[in-house]
Order: sequence, then C-alpha cells, then structure tokens
Amino acid sequence: MNISWYSPLDPESSEIARYSAHLLPHLAQLAGIAAVADSDGGAPPDWWKPEGPGPAPEKGVAPLPVYHIGNNPVHLPIYKRSLQEPGLVVLHDLSLVDLARHLSHDLEQPGLWKEMMCRQYGDEVRALVNRSENSVADYNDMLARYPLFQPFVAGALGVVVHSRYARDALQRQLPPGTPLLQLNLPATGSPGEAGEPARSAARPGPLRFVFCGHVGPNRRLIQFMEAWGQLPTPAAITLDLFGNISSSRQLLQYAEHFGVADHIRLRGYVSDAELDEALHSADFAINLRWPTMGEASASQLRYWSAALPTLVSDVGWYGELPDDAVCKISVDNETADLLAVFEDALSSPDKYRRIGQRGWQQLNSAHSAGYYARELVALAARLSDDRLGYRMLDQQLVSVIASMCENDNDTRLFRDAIETAVATVHPQNSGKQI
Repeated sequence: MNISWYSPLDPESSEIARYSAHLLPHLAQLAGIAAVADSDGGAPPDWWKPEGPGPAPEKGVAPLPVYHIGNNPVHLPIYKRSLQEPGLVVLHDLSLVDLARHLSHDLEQPGLWKEMMCRQYGDEVRALVNRSENSVADYNDMLARYPLFQPFVAGALGVVVHSRYARDALQRQLPPGTPLLQLNLPATGSPGEAGEPARSAARPGPLRFVFCGHVGPNRRLIQFMEAWGQLPTPAAITLDLFGNISSSRQLLQYAEHFGVADHIRLRGYVSDAELDEALHSADFAINLRWPTMGEASASQLRYWSAALPTLVSDVGWYGELPDDAVCKISVDNETADLLAVFEDALSSPDKYRRIGQRGWQQLNSAHSAGYYARELVALAARLSDDRLGYRMLDQQLVSVIASMCENDNDTRLFRDAIETAVATVHPQNSGKQI
C-alpha cells in the first residue's frame, strides 16, 4: 500500500517533525511512501532518505493521506489539505484552540473559533468561551473542561491518538464506527541500545533540575519557583532552562520575587549533544502541564531516555503514566505537593534515582517505534481497502446496474441494497472500534 505523509518537517523547531524523521524509516519498511510534505507538496525534506529495501510506492494505487494535526499554527496548511482529501488523522493535541484561533484569523472571521466551540459542546458553553478572552482562570477552565477537536477530525477516515484521555473524548464525539486507534507515542531515539544510563550515587552540591521546551503559562514554572522559594535553603536546588524562553525577563522577575533568581541559568537552544549531556548530568526534570492540551509529551520520553525522575501534573496523558515512573503533582494541591517532593528528594535522593530507572524501563517496554509503525500501517491498509471498496460500490456498481434497468423504480430497488453494502464497507459505518 501507499502513504502520503503530511507533517511539520523542521526537526529543529518541532517535536512532531522529530517524530516524523524517526518514524518514517520504520514506515518505509512496510509501505510505499509516496510523499513527505508539510501541506500540498513541494520537495521532500533533506533528512528524508529512505534506508533499506522497503517497498517502493505501488504504481496506480492512490496513497492514503496521513495528516498530523497539533495545536501549533504550523499545522494549519495540513488541516486545509485534509479538507481536500479525507485520510487518517494522527491527533497530537486534543485541545486545538490555538489552531482554531489561527484559522479564524486566516479566514478573517474572528468569531469562528467560538462558533466551533459551541458547535462541539452546545450553546451552553458560549458564556464561558466569551469570558475566556478576558480571564486567565476562565480560559484555563475552558481548556480543561472543553477541549476543541471535533471540527478538525470530522471528515477523517480514521484517527490515531496517544492517550486514553484523548481516546475516550473522541469516542464520545466521532461518528459511530469511525476507526480509532490508541498507540503509545514512539521514542525518537534508539532506547535500550546503549543500556541503561549510569546514575552515580548521591554527590555533594545542589539538586540539579532541568526544563526543556517552550516556556508557556501552562508549564507551571512560576508555581515551581513559588514552592522552591519556600525551602529553608533555596540554594539546595538549581534550575537550567533549555528551549524557547521568550518571556525570560518576566520569568526572572518572578524568580527574584521568590528568592531563587541566583540559582537559575537560561540556556536557550543548544545542540542535541549538549542537551543530552545536560540531561544525563541532571538530577530531576520538570514536565508540569496544566491545563493540558491533551498531548503526549516527547519531552517526557527524552527525560526517560536519560533515566531522569520527572515532575508531572496528574492530568491527561501524564496522569496515565505509571505511578512508580514519574512524580505526580496534584493540580489542586500543587505548591504543597512540589514542596513535599523537594524536601523528600533532598533527604532521599536514591529513591528518586530508582523512579528515573523505572521511567527508562517504561520507555523501552512501551514506546517502540517499530511497533507503532506496524500498527499505523495496518490501520492505514484497512482504511485504504475500505476506501477502495466504497468507491467501487458507490461509483461503479450503481452505474452498471442503472444501465441494466428499464426505469428509475428498478434502479431504486437496487440502490437500497447497494447503500446497505456501502454502509457495511465504509469505515464510518462499519461499527468497529479499535
């Protein structure tokens, strides 16, 4: 079978592009990759060089589009492409409000995203949606209770998600019978090949925390610093921040207020080698998210690859992780929970090294790129077969029978039977969930 792959393509700025760059070679061993693009075409990225004797695209076989949809505006051209030809959607975020806002701006319809919210959840959410524009608390409440996704998957032949949280939400709103597959996000490295990272015994000096990624309001760094500042000796912890730190001035003002600014280093973007070295020399990672966008975190897999114990918010995908592989922080009791972990980790560091080791084991046992590729291709093949069967029944058989009938009444008799067959074959009417 053939696949066309639509995804962000710059691994330096997008974790989904990194996911694509790592996963596509596995897929190319199983299916013909007819195209790799970020929207309607163009040259494939420089990194796309299939390796090994995988199947070439089959001639005369229409590829099944696989669309990667996330909350970043870079996904808008991919969403627009999905409107032209239905395909398999890989949903990387459950809440797509930012994408909907960008679509509203792109179409010069500023109220469109609000209408999308009300179409998905009913007019009873309109007051909250309106308040969310002027209230951070209402905006967070809206994201937490009413993730916006339905308009972006409405025409999909099938959907892949990476958490029970997303799967359960989609099952309540997708058309009955739409194939829905939950897979664990694949690791973007080669876990296990070099063996478990060595973690030295407790050493003198502060407990070294690390943060990677985009510093947004839902990443809870201010709350982290507030709890940190309540320690009797804040110098017992240091924090290195890597990635997009566009709000660094405001962040440092909060750090000054909480008395921790002298123990923070803003590292910005560094090479993969430098980041890996920093992760392997750190003691702890921060991966707090509230409200969650319904994402599964590539950053978490990277932390686990270094056997780092990690602070996570007990919501969404993060709440589904094994309790012994991460340190879960309650959203409702955040500051107290953080402070308790700080104090416990400073007094019992070996306990948290064991948590990091179990995270590394979880990565290796449950996040295989090879398994992910096989399951995705199996679903794509099924959808491709269903699509072909639907087209043959609906477009070819009807016209053949019509030419054999003497009047419209006879054609309608056959049409009823054909529509029953189409409903059986077409994926949105097959009645089968995965």
